[in-house]
Amino acid sequence: MSEVLAIVAAALAGGGLGVALAWWRLAPRREAIERLARRGHVVHELAEGDVENVAEELERIAEAEPNDASVFLALAALDRRRGRVERAKALHRTVLASADLPPELRVAGLVGLGRDLLAQGNEQAAVGALTRAISLAPRSVATLESLAQALEQAGAWERAAAAWERHEKLAPARRRRQSRIGRGHAVAGQALAALHEGDPRKARKLVDRALELAPDSGHVWTARARIDAAAGEREQALEAWQRAWELAPAGAHALTAEAWSWAVEEGAQDELLERMQASLRTASASSLVVALAERVARREPEQAAGALERVASRSPAAALGLIRLRLAQGPRDSAPGVSVRDAAMKDITPPTLVCRQCAAPMVRFGFRCSCGAWDSAVAVEDLSPRTSSRSRA
Repeated sequence: MSEVLAIVAAALAGGGLGVALAWWRLAPRREAIERLARRGHVVHELAEGDVENVAEELERIAEAEPNDASVFLALAALDRRRGRVERAKALHRTVLASADLPPELRVAGLVGLGRDLLAQGNEQAAVGALTRAISLAPRSVATLESLAQALEQAGAWERAAAAWERHEKLAPARRRRQSRIGRGHAVAGQALAALHEGDPRKARKLVDRALELAPDSGHVWTARARIDAAAGEREQALEAWQRAWELAPAGAHALTAEAWSWAVEEGAQDELLERMQASLRTASASSLVVALAERVARREPEQAAGALERVASRSPAAALGLIRLRLAQGPRDSAPGVSVRDAAMKDITPPTLVCRQCAAPMVRFGFRCSCGAWDSAVAVEDLSPRTSSRSRA
């Protein structure tokens, strides 16, 4: 501060020469302040979600500071977010080609490249890039997380579980629960692989461990249901199917269909319908209500109608299902109008699904989004705040 005051005093005393001298001495500092201001503006716009303006600002900074690798890494990450994955990959590879790249930026470049490759479905190459990043930064929690997700996507469940376990040991306390849940999903993947390989005892041991790690996962309970069903554990399979569709309502149509096929083979339709009725009493997710009502209507049409009516105002599929159910029950006071019958003939459009974690649309239900999030699928019509509840029969 004293230096700045002295410059100002000299400018005032020396006239034009003093002003010129002050300007010359302050120029480097002014440029630094301007650079910080530009970066601060980028951070602010990114926080506001203005991705396009952030990209334009980063382009300008990159032109002004072509030797700043961190700017190019930020631009590459933003390109991937905007779907320009090939350009992001090219930027990452250009940065990584530098021989004098600082170690921390090399790690960031490898992680970014790994994520680019994952976005393109090239799991093996992604694992290679992320493994190199881990070798340079063995205690990087973020890099371990990316590696674990890449291994999951590649179906390398045992290595993914090991990566999540290591992640748990290094992560701060607030993030360890996420590590345990990630490991639970990986162990469930191991369990299903063991079942496929004809080792039901190993599969059961692994899925029990997966439930200890991720007890509220629809994915893990589905694995448990399949393993119990294969082992002939009828009651346990029934409970597991119920837990699965309650915890993963967005996938209820697929899960109830799979459970029903099993029940038909086992002659367990009545027991499964009891489980469905129990869930339908308190279900609030429209996807779950529609899937369960379709089955329950065969035994208890009024219960199915009441459940559909609860969610019909926000679910076109539920409204259409209710119309069809009323028509099937026959006219009460008078025959339904032509418009009602026409409405009943329409195809039921599956609900639009998105990932609760990254908000990306999901073409079809899956337990894992491409962003790496598990059990994140949700129907758009169910995104409004609601109190979740589950029943146990």
